[in-house]
Amino acid sequence: MTDTRSLSDVTLGALRKAGLQPQDEAAMALALMYARRIDAVPGDLSDLGPKLLAVLASLGMTPAGRGVKGGKQDATPVSNALDELEQRRAKRAGTNGA
Repeated sequence: MTDTRSLSDVTLGALRKAGLQPQDEAAMALALMYARRIDAVPGDLSDLGPKLLAVLASLGMTPAGRGVKGGKQDATPVSNALDELEQRRAKRAGTNGA
């Protein structure tokens, strides 16, 4: 089955479902602008493709942006250095970190 929707339509739909905050509006607008430019001039994505992907990742809309290794739903979340420090501190204090 082939999806005939444009990249900007898919991006807009994903942005609407992402549950983002009002302070994310500038990044959302940028992602949509990149998607519309890619739709307008299809072909070489070497310039705008990575830029769109980076904006989507910054919004948590890609596996990497959600902190998942390998991009799989059942993949192990990437550990955060701050989380690790908090866990170590809680362990030293004799608590479970909850």
